[in-house]
Amino acid sequence: MNKTIVVSLALITLWLAPAIVLASQDGRFERLRERAEFRSEMREAARERILARAEAVRERMRLRSELRWRDRDSYWGHHERYFHEYRDAVRQAMRETRRALRDAFRDRW
Repeated sequence: MNKTIVVSLALITLWLAPAIVLASQDGRFERLRERAEFRSEMREAARERILARAEAVRERMRLRSELRWRDRDSYWGHHERYFHEYRDAVRQAMRETRRALRDAFRDRW
């Protein structure tokens, strides 16, 4: 009787052992699959954050460049006007100085 119980338990164990191992491996592979899926989702979220940050940096640089050009254009516009006014004033002063010197030294020559 004891031999039949031991033999039957051994046969049941041999028959059920692969099923138990496969069931535990299935759980293991399921965990690995879930982990891989989670890592994939995290990589995708990180990629989206990086792309959004790069887009924000590009937009900021574009605005900065645009403002610089606009400021530079306005500066050069004022600068050119100031430069012309200054040049005209210097020319007028030189004419007046020449005229005054000519009048002052006209009698000497």
